[in-house]
Amino acid sequence: MEEQKTRKEETSRIADVVNSYCHDQMGMSPKKISVDIHDQLITVTLEGVSHPAELNLAKEQLSRSMLQKIYSELFDVSKSILHSSVHRIMDKTVIHSFFTVDPKYGNAVIVLFLEKI
Repeated sequence: MEEQKTRKEETSRIADVVNSYCHDQMGMSPKKISVDIHDQLITVTLEGVSHPAELNLAKEQLSRSMLQKIYSELFDVSKSILHSSVHRIMDKTVIHSFFTVDPKYGNAVIVLFLEKI
């Protein structure tokens, strides 16, 4: 029972730090954040991250590609901030991560790979 409580707390804390990270570093305000924690992997689903202008722009494939590239680069230059926050919560180092966005639908995913202990 204690492990279940701890996992729920970790999930909630990660959702909070991801929300802050998205807002402060990526200029996003996700409408919903879902976190799934495994031993060496955390997946974070972000719903409703795109602004109305981006959704309109994303109607064209070239624009979707451009938005995906911009968001990936934003993530890459600031992900160490998120990694540090996750490390404090999980007591594991994030060894790799990536971010992908579907600009057409306004949703995104962050995947964090954790060290094996």
